[in-house]
Amino acid sequence: MGKTLHGTLGTLGFLALLACAIGAFGAATKSPQLPQGWTFEWPGGNPAAGKTAFHQLQCYGCHKVPGAGLPEERQSGGIGPDFVPAYSKLPAAYLAEAIMGSHEKMSGTVEHFVGLQKVSSEMADYTTIMSVRELLDIVAFLKHLPAPEKGAAGS
Repeated sequence: MGKTLHGTLGTLGFLALLACAIGAFGAATKSPQLPQGWTFEWPGGNPAAGKTAFHQLQCYGCHKVPGAGLPEERQSGGIGPDFVPAYSKLPAAYLAEAIMGSHEKMSGTVEHFVGLQKVSSEMADYTTIMSVRELLDIVAFLKHLPAPEKGAAGS
């Protein structure tokens, strides 16, 4: 009877091991599931680092940021829209999409843009030279522009 019990336990152990292996294989081949209640939240950035990145990437060459104190701030934004404080009210994901999509969809009215319709954009493709961290930080910089003064342009 000892041999039979030993043989039965060995068989049961083998079957348990086989079941675990099959279960693991089955789990590995199932489609991944999102955790219940998960939603995307835009990762935060560092506004001060965003201002630095904005300067280093020379965004000021096309975009004026009134009151930001950028050393080489131009009198006119030139090609791109001026980032007036009202831009801080736009969703962060929209600002990121506008930057990474070379302003395929643009908010506001500028010489080369009319409303939400893109007429033309000379913005470079920053997807190869801007890191994800720089993008997060620049968006944080734009989101933290000071509130527009009452009666000021762009408010």
